[in-house]
Amino acid sequence: MNRILLIEDDRNMAMGLVFNLNSEGFEVTHCMDGESGLAAMAEKEFDLLVLDWMLPGLDGLDVLRQLRGRNVSVPVLLLTARDSKEDIVEGLDSGADDYLAKPFDLNILMARIRSLLRSRAWLSQKEAQQEARFGNAHINFETFEAEVADKQVRLSYKEAMIMKLFWEKRNQVITREELLQKVWGIEGYIQSRTVDNHIVQLRKIFEENPKHPKLILSIHGSGYKFVG
Repeated sequence: MNRILLIEDDRNMAMGLVFNLNSEGFEVTHCMDGESGLAAMAEKEFDLLVLDWMLPGLDGLDVLRQLRGRNVSVPVLLLTARDSKEDIVEGLDSGADDYLAKPFDLNILMARIRSLLRSRAWLSQKEAQQEARFGNAHINFETFEAEVADKQVRLSYKEAMIMKLFWEKRNQVITREELLQKVWGIEGYIQSRTVDNHIVQLRKIFEENPKHPKLILSIHGSGYKFVG
């Protein structure tokens, strides 16, 4: 049984989410604020964190930064009423693996949760390559750790999944639809700009000049190609 930590201060919303997640077979722990959520994370191992951005005291991004600063790699789905491009990038920069704007459809939330939980199995496939080396970079897909020009970087789940797909299909064009299907595991629900935001973050990590990429190329009208 997958264990989910829900940090949400809206009691009515939280009660509804806990009921529905339990009905889907998940074991759910609910915390009303960031401080108690961090305490719960320290006491117990979870498979997924569903995190509200706007929390009393420590907000969701503060919680995220503290967790990532401790090298806690649990997948994080960020719930937020803030959905501007700048807000989304800030959330991803802080360590979120995916985001969902409020108000949301319950079926979409469940699909996102199942997708994040499936990501662990794909990333840890023993029969597949567990590392990639290209240029001055090295990625370990089991630990989500990367080294770029002697600098240590910890990738998020989605960043690791995208790079694994790029590595497995290097020098091939990968369509946006394939990225959405294989990395997010769903079709039609997720906003396509989610892909763009993650590509921007990965270029910041692996490209010498992110504005003029040489590794992660945009193929006009098709998608992307990794030429590492």
